[in-house]
Amino acid sequence: MNRLEIRGTGKWFGKGGALLLAAALITGTAASARPETAHAYSVWNVYNEAMRLDKQGRYAEAIAKYEQAGREMAASRDYGNAGRMYRNAGEAYVKLKRYDRAVVSWDLESAYYAKVNLVQDSIAVQRKADALRSSVQLYYGTGLSEAALAGRERGLAPLEPANGILLGAYAEQNPKVHATNGKFYTNEYPKFTGKKHAGYLIYFTYGTPLSTIRSHLDAAKRSGTAIELGVQPLQGMGQVRDDAYLRQLARDAAASGVPIFLRFANEMNGNWTPWKSTPKTYIEKFRLVADVFHEEAPGSVAMVWAPGANPIDNLRSYYPGDKYVDWVGVSLYSIYNPSADPLKQGIDRSSHIAKLDAVYGWYADRKPIMIAEGSVSYMYPEKMRDVTEWSVYQTQQLYATLPMKYPKVKAAFWFDVDTQGTTDRVKYYGLSNNDKMLAAYRKAIANPFYLSGIGANTTLSYNPIAATVPARKLSVSGYVKTWSPTLGRVVYKIGGKQVGAAANPPWTAELDFSKYRGKSITVDVAAYDKQGKWVTTQSVKTKVQ
Repeated sequence: MNRLEIRGTGKWFGKGGALLLAAALITGTAASARPETAHAYSVWNVYNEAMRLDKQGRYAEAIAKYEQAGREMAASRDYGNAGRMYRNAGEAYVKLKRYDRAVVSWDLESAYYAKVNLVQDSIAVQRKADALRSSVQLYYGTGLSEAALAGRERGLAPLEPANGILLGAYAEQNPKVHATNGKFYTNEYPKFTGKKHAGYLIYFTYGTPLSTIRSHLDAAKRSGTAIELGVQPLQGMGQVRDDAYLRQLARDAAASGVPIFLRFANEMNGNWTPWKSTPKTYIEKFRLVADVFHEEAPGSVAMVWAPGANPIDNLRSYYPGDKYVDWVGVSLYSIYNPSADPLKQGIDRSSHIAKLDAVYGWYADRKPIMIAEGSVSYMYPEKMRDVTEWSVYQTQQLYATLPMKYPKVKAAFWFDVDTQGTTDRVKYYGLSNNDKMLAAYRKAIANPFYLSGIGANTTLSYNPIAATVPARKLSVSGYVKTWSPTLGRVVYKIGGKQVGAAANPPWTAELDFSKYRGKSITVDVAAYDKQGKWVTTQSVKTKVQ
């Protein structure tokens, strides 16, 4: 549908009747209008009244008028202008700091734009709404029986745990745990972080022999850890062939005695890698490498396909196919970016863990998922501003939420180094330079769901609170997403009475459901920011049985 905006009025019109309406509005009269046009003009009177109230700061009254106009326009199938009314209503809600209601208005705006084929407008509005959308999912911890755990052991991918997340890191450049001809990260990193890690990431240049990283392989073998081998064809995909080099590399990997996650040519969906190529070429080369390693190193090497979380639009076109991929990995990074604030208040409200959603949604039903490398920067580099509070919260939320909301994530590798790229933009990921980040990481990985070795499992499991919940005392945790970049407290209420509270993700509290046996109840989850101000209340309905 074509649309017309009358300059200076902010009014949109559909193709039908646009000129007649424009003339009526410009002249201030509608005496000659047809009955249906006169009706439309009355709607615009409502809109004009809303604008007047809005300018006077009477936002609640303005909202009522915007919504009235939006409903009438939608009823007459003037969807484009109905969307505009709800956009204005949403902006007025923002002025009142009623962000949950603003999201509802923007959802309607997006839906109405979609009805008139304003696809890009609809997508942009939906992204804004999603960025501010509050949501809650609740879970309760329980223990798996031996039989249940054994059932999960069937049909696993190479090196995949039946239950739990393999704990990993890139630690080679952390000066507190590694030095050439000195201390080695496989020995020192467990002391540094308070927990043994199941694997470590090592970068490896395609075309060189595996013996170039012999010290790393030997150290991994001694410490009983795996290696995530980040294989990088720095000369481009043309060098990758089924030849003597590749065959020997696969045989040497099998003979190393070290479990290896072979991550071949990662982040292929970006344009920053030397091995960037067309999807066709990439798929051909990945399949070639997978065939050789599956033949020469069966069981001891797992093939990992690992795009970047962004760009997302071309990501799936590089997928080599289920036959060739053992694990799906993803690079997951966050750097503070206030320019993306949908409220234009200069605050990064994005969710680090939400960047996992697309890859998880596309592949978790058939492949184990790995965060192949990832981190959260504790500095806003453009302004050299410390944002440790934000990065600590994002890190806590990541490790607290993965076991509950993303049960098919089976490995997570933290990227522990400050890096400097060709643009001289330092990325501050190193735990050795930030005590608060280190403390947050140590606390987060203490969860027994994070495993310290290949072949390890945990009986800890998380069940969603959905249609029903057991009538007993439960350890309840939650994933709580809001428009606030950080939260400081979550309170649980049933029947208006507080039944639990928590101060850190995953917001764990002991709730007694036994007194509600046989009843349908609503658990209200109230979230507060670090200053104690109320942010949102979300509800979870369930039946206790």
